[in-house]
Parts: sequence; C-alpha cells; structure tokens
Amino acid sequence: MPGKDDLTPTESAILVVLLAEAREISNKELETRFGFTLTGKSKDKLNALGLIKSRRLGRVFVHELDSGGWDRFQEPLNFDGARPRAFGAALATLLAAVRRYVDRKHDSLAIAFAPEIAAPPARPSAAPDLTDRIRATYAAVASTPRAWVSIRDIRRELDDVPRPELDGALRRLEQAADVNIVPESNQKTLSEDERAAAVLIGDQPKHLLAIGV
Repeated sequence: MPGKDDLTPTESAILVVLLAEAREISNKELETRFGFTLTGKSKDKLNALGLIKSRRLGRVFVHELDSGGWDRFQEPLNFDGARPRAFGAALATLLAAVRRYVDRKHDSLAIAFAPEIAAPPARPSAAPDLTDRIRATYAAVASTPRAWVSIRDIRRELDDVPRPELDGALRRLEQAADVNIVPESNQKTLSEDERAAAVLIGDQPKHLLAIGV
C-alpha cells in the first residue's frame, strides 16, 4: 500500500533495483534491462524526498540511492497493482543481490532465508559456594593473612545465612589445608556472644578462624 511518501509501484520497483545494484544506473540501462526509466515527475519526486540522487552524465541521467533511500526500506513499499514487468525486474534484481551476498559469505540461500531461532533462555548463574563467601569475608575482616578472626565476626558479616548452613560450610572449610578453626585457648577472655557464636566441630566449640599458608 502507499506509504506516507505516496510512492507508486514503479517508483518502489526502481528503489529496489537501485538497492540491489548499489551503484549508479543510467536511464538507458534501466530501460534495456528492466523495462522502465526514471524521468519527469517521478525523478523529481524521488530526489526531493531524498530517496535517490540523479545527475546528468553526457546525454542521459544516472541514478543511485541516497541515504534516505536506504532508510526507506525500513518501511513497506507500494506494489499494489504493479506492472508485472516492473515487479519481476525488482524481484529478479533483488534475488541476484542476495545470491552475490551468500556467495561472498560461502553460505547458501537456505541459510540466508532460514527462520530466526530463538536463543535458549540463559541459565541462572550458580550461587557462589558458601565456603568461598566465608573466605572472602575472612579476607575482608582479617588484618593480615593467617590472622585469627572470631567466628562471631564471620557470622555478623554473613547474617543472611541460616546458622545450620553456615556451620556446615565452616566444617567443610576446616578440611582445607590452609584453614584452621580452633577453640580460644583462654576461655575466660570470651564474651557471651563469642561463646554463642562458636561452631561445634567434633563435639568441641571452636571460636577462631585463620586462613593462609
């Protein structure tokens, strides 16, 4: 159907030909190869709309797509009631351009016209392992590597983690060669919250964590 620029079917066919050829084409070539020319009102109209650029070369006009012409293909063209020869010329020229493209890409027409396949939904990223979070928390809290850090301080930083889960992660972490979890040697120095925060490992409450080799 006609668009806002009210293109005729022949004008639409000319735009397709200029698109597919992607070069200047003379009126003589348009008539010989495609059976129509671009003159008079249509030429002036397409130039005024910024769809094509025309210039005189010797005794004939030559035409090529202007920047507006390339953009015009973002919207439907008008081929309602198009003359068969004009429509056929536009289609044949466009298909020839597609063949040139797939030959350059070493593809096939089947690939060029294959339907779009939706990408599978992205899998949610796996949550970081809780032992990795404990290590990161230790690194942020400890004054130096291998410094002793209270289990209470680890719990405070990871207060979003249920206690049973954090206890299990601490027990797994203790198996690592660079990890030590020990009880406070001087139990009298422990505060009530430090006692309450201890993790039970092997039936023994342990209050301090050190990581590093």
